Amino acid sequence: MRILITGGSGFVGGALKQFLLAQGHEVVILSRSGGDFQWDIAFGYVDPAAFEGVDAIVHLAGAGIAEERWSAARKRELVNSRVRGTAVLYQALSTIPHSIKTVISASAIGFYGADAGEQECLETSPVGLDFLADCTKQWETAVDQIASLGLRVVKVRIGLVLGASGGIFPVISKPIRWGLGANLGSGKQWQSWIHITDLVRIFNEMLVNSALSGIYNGVAPEPIRAGEMNKQIAKALHRPFFLPSIPGFLLRLVLGEMACLVLGGSRVSSAKLVKDASFSFTFVRFDEALKELIHV
Repeated sequence: MRILITGGSGFVGGALKQFLLAQGHEVVILSRSGGDFQWDIAFGYVDPAAFEGVDAIVHLAGAGIAEERWSAARKRELVNSRVRGTAVLYQALSTIPHSIKTVISASAIGFYGADAGEQECLETSPVGLDFLADCTKQWETAVDQIASLGLRVVKVRIGLVLGASGGIFPVISKPIRWGLGANLGSGKQWQSWIHITDLVRIFNEMLVNSALSGIYNGVAPEPIRAGEMNKQIAKALHRPFFLPSIPGFLLRLVLGEMACLVLGGSRVSSAKLVKDASFSFTFVRFDEALKELIHV
């Protein structure tokens, strides 16, 4: 297959490109600059040549949710980079001749809200009530427009992505490596994670399995509580973990509304993916993933 990736310059996009190439696919990147083809979301422009010979699109483009404090302007950028980018893609697919049959779009478990508590989140669970949920909902609604063109569309609600050199793992492991590890808030919040190896395998499955469409949670089968995750990392790194928890009010003072990303959590199910695709995870439990992440 010839596959076009939007947002292919990020950690997930780079890993996916390498995996797809290893599977024998041809991969091209659509980006604002530096890719094989360019697009401009602000002006609604996509290079028509980007679609030539393409069988499927993997749509990953969107500003990083945790890269900057959530000012009003930043929140608009987070929404617009997803919704506007998807709308531009829809418009291009509506007007530019192409042979594309499949669009796989990233989404996020933020759909269920930053903190869903003890509730198990299924693909049929209701949308959350905070900014994160609203942003994700608007993103998915924009993706649904593409399905109206008669294309097979799959949305993958991605959890916390773990990789040795990217995703959330270097961020959460750094203070622990320095002997400064501490729980953020209660430590009881659920963390629904996915190793980058399994995430790219999920995207590949969605591309090659034409029987799949709709929404799938892209998370490992066994979520873990934040405190237990931190303890396992500290033990694997042979580092102490004895500092008192950082209270929520202090994190809210420092991070503002964005503190919900570390104070909340969701217990998300991947049962539908296992059932529909007979998908077998390489990393089911966090301790299995941890051994690969720190190469022990």
